[in-house]
This record gives sequence, C-alpha cells and structure tokens, in this order.
Amino acid sequence: MTAHVDAQLIVVVLVVASALFFVGRRAWRSIAAARAPKRGCGPDCGCG
Repeated sequence: MTAHVDAQLIVVVLVVASALFFVGRRAWRSIAAARAPKRGCGPDCGCG
C-alpha cells in the first residue's frame, strides 16, 4: 500500500512542478518581451 501512495505522490509532484515551470516560463517570456526595445521605433517615430 505504501508503494501506491508513493507513486501517487510522485505523479502529483511531477504535475505541480510541470505547471510551475510552464507558468514561470510564460512570466519570464512576458517580462523579457516587455523590457526588450520595440522594433521599428526610433527617436523621431512618435511612439514613445
């Protein structure tokens, strides 16, 4: 019975870790995109 509980715990940990990785990666990419300079904008384009 302990092996069954251990297997369930491993599956839950893997699912939660995968979800955290996905959310963290999305947040990192979003922050990096916001910090990156915008394409096509120059000092005289009026977009900034």
